[in-house]
Parts: sequence; C-alpha cells; structure tokens
Amino acid sequence: MCLLLLSTALPLYGSCDSADPVPAVDGPLVLEVRYPGEEPIAVRDSVSVWGTVGSGRAVLHVNGLPVPVAANGGFATFVPVPDGATPVLELRASKGADTLTRSVPIIRVQPVPDPTVTVRPVDLQVRLRRLADPALDSATLARPVFSRWTPGGAMALPLTLGLRLRVDAETDDAVRLRLSRGVGVWVPRNDTEPLAGRRTTPRTVGELRTRRGQDRRIIRIEVSEPVPDAVERSTDRLRWTLFDATVGPAVRVESGPATMRDLGDGRVLIEVELDGPALGWRTAWRDGAMTLEIRDDPRPGLGPDLKGLVVAVDAGHPPGGSTGPTGLYEGTMTLAVANEVARQLAARGATPILTRTDEAPVSLDARIALAEQADAHVFVSIHANAPGDGRPPWSVDGTRVFWTHHHVRPLARALRDSVAAALGQVPHGVNRSDLAVLRPTWYPATLIEGTALTLPEREALLRSPAGTAAYAAGVVAGLAAWVAGTERERERES
Repeated sequence: MCLLLLSTALPLYGSCDSADPVPAVDGPLVLEVRYPGEEPIAVRDSVSVWGTVGSGRAVLHVNGLPVPVAANGGFATFVPVPDGATPVLELRASKGADTLTRSVPIIRVQPVPDPTVTVRPVDLQVRLRRLADPALDSATLARPVFSRWTPGGAMALPLTLGLRLRVDAETDDAVRLRLSRGVGVWVPRNDTEPLAGRRTTPRTVGELRTRRGQDRRIIRIEVSEPVPDAVERSTDRLRWTLFDATVGPAVRVESGPATMRDLGDGRVLIEVELDGPALGWRTAWRDGAMTLEIRDDPRPGLGPDLKGLVVAVDAGHPPGGSTGPTGLYEGTMTLAVANEVARQLAARGATPILTRTDEAPVSLDARIALAEQADAHVFVSIHANAPGDGRPPWSVDGTRVFWTHHHVRPLARALRDSVAAALGQVPHGVNRSDLAVLRPTWYPATLIEGTALTLPEREALLRSPAGTAAYAAGVVAGLAAWVAGTERERERES
C-alpha cells in the first residue's frame, strides 16, 4: 500500500512499499509538464502540476518550493498560485551540473455574477430534430435529445427525435416544452424546428396489451405518434408515464400485470408489477404504438463460470483522456485493461463485447449503440482518474465507481470493492453521476475510476503488465460477485 505525505508546500511524497514499487529510472534530465498543458488554465488559489524530470536522482522546484521526485522521475504536486493578475509557474529541474527551467502561464479566475437569464412566455409548436454535422457520427445524430429541468440545469428526460410538442416559454438559447399541466422541460433551441399552427389537445392512447418474449416482457399502448415518456422503478414494479396524452373512451386499461389510468392533467400512468428481478428496460414508438420492453435478469440461470453473460467492455477514451506524469495516456491503458478483461471473461464462459479495439476515437453514443445492438447484459467503462482544475493530484486517489440509475448500485458496489482490492487501493465512493454512457436503462451500466493516473506510483502500476492484469481481475471478480447476488440481497443493500 502506498503512503501519501504532504509537506508544507503541499507537494506529493509518494513512497510505495507494495509488491510493484515505482521502477528506478536514471535517464537524461528533462522537464516535461503533462499538466497544465500548452493552453493557460483558469485557477483560483492553488493548482495541480505533474510531469517528469527523466530521473529519480533529479531535483525539482516549483516557484521556489521543493517538489519530491519519484524513483522513475515522475512528480505530482499542488502549489499556491503566485500573486498578480497574470501568474506564472516557474519550474526548475537540476541533476548534477545540468539545469532546466520552464515557465507555465496560468489565468486567475475572477469571480463574476451569474448572468441573468430572461424567460419569455411564448405559444408555439415545435418538432425535435438534430442538425446534421459532419463532426458527428450517425450514432450521435440518432440519439435522443436530453432535456433539463431548468435552462442549463440538471438533466431531466430523454426525448425521442421527431416528437411534436408545445413550447410555452423561451430564452435566447433554449425553449421549454410543455409535457403536461405544470410539467415542462428545457431543450436547446437548435434542437427544435418551429411548426405551423398550435395543437392544444393531448394525444389519445388506445388499448393496453402485454405479451411475453423469450427473455423479456413487452407492454404495448396504441397511439398515433410518439409521446414523451419516463420510467421509474420501485421495489416490485415499474411506473411508466406517458406525457401529453389522454386515455380514449372504452379503452381496455388492464392487461395481465399492467394497469393504465388517466391522471387527468395530460399524463397517463401505466404500472407494471414485476414477477421477478428485472435487468433493465427501454421504451420506443413503433408500428403505431408506444412500447415498454422489460428484460428478465439472467443471473438466476448463470453459474460461477459466467457462461451466457454478455458484457460490453468499454475502454474509456479517446477522445479526451488524461496523461500521467511520465506520459502514459489513459486511452492506451484502458484499452490494455479492456483486452485483458475480455480475455478473462471469455475464459469463464462469458461473451465480451469491446466498444473499441484500437486507438481510434469512438464517440460516447457509438459505444452505447454497440452495447445495445449486442443485447449486452451489463456495461462496464474502464478509466483512471485525474483531478479537475483547482484540486490536488491525490484528491482522486483510490477506487471510485459511478452509476446513474438506482438499481445499478449493487453492481457498482461489487466492482468498487473488487477493483480496489485487486489494485491495493482504498475503496472510495459509489457515486451517482449523469455521465452519457451511464444513461441507458437497457442494461446496468457503471464507470470505474480504478486509481489515480496522475500519481507517479499509480501510473507505474497501470503501466505494468501486473497492474493491467490486476485491474482486469478486479473487474471480472466484481461481475462474478454481482452475478452471485440475489434480488432480495440487492434490494436490502439499496
């Protein structure tokens, strides 16, 4: 286990007494700063700095403060921002008679009041659409528009392209879509096109029908065109809400375990009793009906060999991604771990689906689409952590796992504990986060930040074959622990 000590100047002392210490490197003196980069970054009072000086025998100062150097020449520190309107970080590295210096400009953040957003009433009808953009792939262009509860606020509902809805308010950049009485969500103005006329009555929905598929239940409600909808899960049922809708006269409102009722305010509520564990769900409009598909949880029928489990293994980045002190790129590391996860899963009888197989960038939406097309049972995205602006490098040490939907928490806990144990890390948060790859509900989806790429000793571990194998083994062990859990145990943990 690695021990982190702080000096009065807040540099990071990394000493690792684990089985995989930082390898000693005594190369020529260099001064490579991985962060901050070429473009000045905006900071307030302190800033992270990491990079390499090429040798564990070199000495480094940042603005006159000594910064410990790891055995391989890597360093990571957190220093005060110098005074003045245009501060500069002055780095000085030396080894014997050799000396290198570098200046890194940064920008001091000036507090500014939030701009006033003027909301204006309006009454018109729009259709949701996405403008063609040569920079976006087909998967991204086909994804739903994610609405927000307030302009620029928290995410609300995914809205299918092609929906026709009434707009009752606008700002310069966004419009509010009226879903039902008292319920509205905001979308970017550029994701809508005005339509002639104004429709004032909700869409009428027809018969409620249910049927059983091989591994899923399908609920179908007749309606002439798509309507906004949302699905919420309680312990033993799903609550499916159709917005901007009303139930037609003499319509059958009960079918097997599903019942439908008109709430009288532009919402129709369908409640579906679950007859067993549900893996996930999705909704769509097709062939003149809104449909809700509920997937059966395959785990009761799986053995310890994981045979039959389909796992989407997502190697995080590119695009984007962080780089460690000595130059290990996150996207390269995650691909190595993902390949090893796939190998270990296949050895246990599971079917791995890799969202990328080389260094070429893959959009977030394309990763989601691939997992959905493969009918994956679970989606695991592999990452290594780096701090945001104004946070020290060690603030992201340890293992964290992120989720969006509540029923995914047992999987997130299992992965956090197993990956932390495999990497010798502290098991930190299991945090809810609105990350794009975690939004789908067709399968449980998690994103793992195995450890901090920005710390020299952690980067050295991730660079090694032993670290790659350990990270992968932790992921597979977490999946096996999740498969072994019962629904009652998972609900009790929730």
